[in-house]
Amino acid sequence: MAWETAGTPRALARGFAWQLAKFLGWVALWWGALFVTVLLPVGAVVPMVVVLCVVAFNILQSGGRLFLFRRMRRILRVYPWHRRAEAVRYDARGRKASFVLPDPDQPGKTASPKASGLVFRPWDRIARRGFTGELWYAGDPRFACVIAEPGLKSPTYVAQPTAYDRRTSPRRKGLSPEARRRARAIGARVAD
Repeated sequence: MAWETAGTPRALARGFAWQLAKFLGWVALWWGALFVTVLLPVGAVVPMVVVLCVVAFNILQSGGRLFLFRRMRRILRVYPWHRRAEAVRYDARGRKASFVLPDPDQPGKTASPKASGLVFRPWDRIARRGFTGELWYAGDPRFACVIAEPGLKSPTYVAQPTAYDRRTSPRRKGLSPEARRRARAIGARVAD
């Protein structure tokens, strides 16, 4: 499994520590901005409220990414690492990265899991730099994956919107018994 590969636990711990530091930095910045807002004259409060809202948005986004590390760890304990060349694609404007990965049960088909987040997604920056190397991924692209640059740099969680969402129907077709077992092991929703 990917978790047993040398460097995987350390790379995930490093990513978690960086995300935790960003979260705590945003929280400290919010409290600092709130303190400054209280000290400012009334006319300057309105612009500071905008600053507080932007910082609060970043706190929520960073905190949400912290919770994804548990899912990433589960995926890495169940699935092995795979390598795929030319798996990162760009939209027409070259601003948004998408991932095209093979279906494990039907090699001719592909799946495109989505990265979470609205703005400041790390793979959008990586794509902008012109990433053309092979992509490392662990997981089933029909459900959820952990993707990384070669050398386990910038591990990121990507998933299909239907993998965990209770408002959608679980996946039913095109799954082998092994794929069903692994999907259940990572907590994804699969029909019986």
